[in-house]
Amino acid sequence: MTGWKKRIIDTFINHYFAAVDDQNVLRIRSSLLFPEFDTASSDEKESYLEAAESLERNGLVKLTWEKRNRGERLKTLSCEEFEALFEEAGRPYPKTEAEGIRAMLAAKARETAGNTPQKVISLLEFLSLNFSTREIGQGIDRKAMEEFARLLEFLSQPARMEKITTRALSILLYCDSKRLENLLELCTPLLFRAQKAISLPDFSFLERSYPEIMISGKIIIEFKYEKKPLINEGGHILGFPLDSVEEIANIELVSNKKEKTVLTIENKETFYALGTLAGKSGPHKQSSHLARFNCFLYVGGYSNRAAAAVIKALAVSGFSFFHAGDLDPDGILILQHIRELADKPVTPLRMDTATFDQYRAWARTLEKSMLRQIGKIKYETRAIPGLADLLRCIEETGQGIEQEIIDYR
Repeated sequence: MTGWKKRIIDTFINHYFAAVDDQNVLRIRSSLLFPEFDTASSDEKESYLEAAESLERNGLVKLTWEKRNRGERLKTLSCEEFEALFEEAGRPYPKTEAEGIRAMLAAKARETAGNTPQKVISLLEFLSLNFSTREIGQGIDRKAMEEFARLLEFLSQPARMEKITTRALSILLYCDSKRLENLLELCTPLLFRAQKAISLPDFSFLERSYPEIMISGKIIIEFKYEKKPLINEGGHILGFPLDSVEEIANIELVSNKKEKTVLTIENKETFYALGTLAGKSGPHKQSSHLARFNCFLYVGGYSNRAAAAVIKALAVSGFSFFHAGDLDPDGILILQHIRELADKPVTPLRMDTATFDQYRAWARTLEKSMLRQIGKIKYETRAIPGLADLLRCIEETGQGIEQEIIDYR
């Protein structure tokens, strides 16, 4: 197939998948297909027109010529023979392929009914009714859906999922260590559409991300299914993965203080500097205004799932929230995110104009994209004392202060 013939066919196929509704005819303006026609060489023009006329002789397209330049300048190319178009391209016809995939998924749903979790059956049934040419256009072919069905079959037996990594499972299912990750990424738009209609099985454990948190303070952590709590009497920095965090039932203080406070910290360097204070005693700590905080939580920017779970656990356990972060739009949005997770007020620490002015000599210039983030800051957040004035400074100067340069002592 010549270069121009392939380019014309590929353009029609792309338009086919981009069409919102089923259409009987696809029409492309020649000026869109070959915008540089006027400045192209005569050989290139001839190759283009010969390819278009060849496709017309084969019954794949119909050509409309400019009235005054018939045989010299094309106006539009149109196609009604979609099946022949895909055959010429050496690709399966999407409607036929989608029908076959729906039938395969319906058969899988029938075969596994009765001994498979309902969420898996519901997903198979949804896909058997709703899989369309749209998904074919996104690159999800029959092989991909057969592999996805194999994953769903494996998910039906939870015991088989224990103590196996995602890449080891990928080799077990597909003899390819990265196929499972690629398959999940490929199917994400389809699953997003499905979750609007049905409850999906849990695929989160297949993600190769391992959210963790760090927390310090003289605290007692009570877990849901353990009689003995974890007592951090020395106030050490503790790290927990998501699985452990999800088992937290309550957090109390080692002391019998009635007021419980937590300082959430955006950046790791500042957390390590301040978090160790929770375990110290003596005159240094007593003289520090940081002594009012019972514990310190590293949130690492926008909270991951583990940090979000701890924030909610602290809120339920009666902690009051304070936050220290960057003096820029993202820093304020992170505070806003914590406030929404905790569903409680959050008081900023040194996120004010006085701190901004103190460190402005070391400020960094913000990109326009960062400054546009200001539009996402809600009225309730702007109403927190000090933040509206800080935002005004940031907007007027176009600068921000990184948390790591601030002395919190």
